[in-house]
Amino acid sequence: MEAVTRAGVNQQEQESDTGQSTATNTRSGSRTRWLWLLGSIAVVCVVAARDIRIGEFDYNVDEAQHAVTGLFIADAFRDLPIRHPAQYAYRYYAQYPAVAILHWPPLFYIFEGLSFLALGPSVVSARLTVLLFCVLLLYQWFRLVEEMLDSYTAGICTAALGLLPMVLLFEKSVMLEIPSLALGIAAIRHWIGYLEQNRRKSLYLAALWLSAALLCKQTSVYLLLFCVLTLLVTGQWRRIISRDAMVFTAIVAVLAGPFLMLMMFLQGKAVANDLGSHRMIGWERITYYGQALPSSFPPTLLVLALLGAALALRWDVPRRAAIMGCWVLSGYLTFSWFGQREPRFAIYWFPPLVYFAVGLITRFFRAGRLNVAMRAAATVLIVILLIPAWHYQRPYISGYKDAASRIVKSYDSGIILFDGPVPGNFVFFVRALDPARRFVILRKVFYADDIRPGAGSEELLHGKEQVAEALRKYGVRFAVVSQNLAIRFDSQRNLREQLRGDEFTVLGRFPVTTNEPKWRGENLLLYEKKNWVPPQGGTLRIRMLTLPHDIEIPIDQLDGGKR
Repeated sequence: MEAVTRAGVNQQEQESDTGQSTATNTRSGSRTRWLWLLGSIAVVCVVAARDIRIGEFDYNVDEAQHAVTGLFIADAFRDLPIRHPAQYAYRYYAQYPAVAILHWPPLFYIFEGLSFLALGPSVVSARLTVLLFCVLLLYQWFRLVEEMLDSYTAGICTAALGLLPMVLLFEKSVMLEIPSLALGIAAIRHWIGYLEQNRRKSLYLAALWLSAALLCKQTSVYLLLFCVLTLLVTGQWRRIISRDAMVFTAIVAVLAGPFLMLMMFLQGKAVANDLGSHRMIGWERITYYGQALPSSFPPTLLVLALLGAALALRWDVPRRAAIMGCWVLSGYLTFSWFGQREPRFAIYWFPPLVYFAVGLITRFFRAGRLNVAMRAAATVLIVILLIPAWHYQRPYISGYKDAASRIVKSYDSGIILFDGPVPGNFVFFVRALDPARRFVILRKVFYADDIRPGAGSEELLHGKEQVAEALRKYGVRFAVVSQNLAIRFDSQRNLREQLRGDEFTVLGRFPVTTNEPKWRGENLLLYEKKNWVPPQGGTLRIRMLTLPHDIEIPIDQLDGGKR
């Protein structure tokens, strides 16, 4: 009983010390606090923005689709298709077949579309949208750590998180990891405020941020498990069935529920097939992220994080250490349940690992000189992370824009057949360079993939005759194909034979510039149809393995075949 009492007194003293420290920092509003806040954000943003003009969209195929979907939203803002939004979307997809508005929620694309409207459609505009969310992430993370520990530790945590190699990769890529992580941290910050101070305002803000996170990326569902776990470990489990919980649930259901339900209705089968065909099983499913973490999170920092978590009761308030542990656990359990071999998903529990690592350095050693020395060591840690971060260059390719520019600037209109990797990258530049939307891109003529290439893919044409008939039927004027693409279907081989024949002429070869070994030696070949004849009516049927039905659009509604 005496030990328990002493532990309780120690915890109260820790909470009192931490509370007084945080209150002092908040009241003072000192220049030092603002220096750590603005300085840490500025350092990360300068590093993330370096080489922002280099390369195009190629990360995991998804990056190009995110860019094209942002273009779709920008065009929808211009056209305002209020009366027939579904028909507008189908027609747009028929012309630019890389839109993924129903596969991912729309929030990020709204901001990206606004960026395209304000700055013009470009790689830089898209990446600046991600940087905007990066600033939000760093600000919310600084505030969260500051409210739990102190401003100095918050500054170090902010810089350390933003300079991690995997985080830096996604700060430089047009992917949803940074936006969804930023919104998730904001939700967690206000949820912790609700747990500790019982403020309704914090509850409502947490619900709003959580809704925004779910409307950015479905993987934010881990936040729901985090909320439940933190109620349990803080001894507030009765709130699960309270009025506050009902209000919280209602806000999330009203704001995020409708779109998520629509998405599951239209793409639920495709998502289930994708998860089922690539899901890990057995022991691998449980241990995968633990084994992958040392390769995605700096090993030295990981050791410090594990040590900091083990000793957290000696330098942090136990309740807060438990909340951070719930953050790690909720992310690990959620993505292990999904069972996808995606090391990047570990990024969602990088913040608490940084919290434990940096907190150990800045808070464990309380003696005067030793404390100063360890805080200096924390600053050295940032320098160690900063040097390789400054020289880091994300994997990139370029060359697709040149091929698209050759067509758009030299011809009035036409239907372009594309067969190569990362089709969305080519689609983006054709649309970005063609404000009048005079060209149409055909992609799903010879084969169609599900969410990713694999057993669910379908070959749509068989034999040379069907390939030749498709080229004639759709009035293909241009064809852009990769030169060294690994052929997956006979129809692709037949297409290349047709293009090398007498009916087409080579307009150009566009080398792909890259720092990735798998892309070296790749070229895009541009062909033009001799004696081209526009399509004579008919219907373009697009095989959709991710929707309950295919898309059918009259060819005469597509501008590319009219001139």
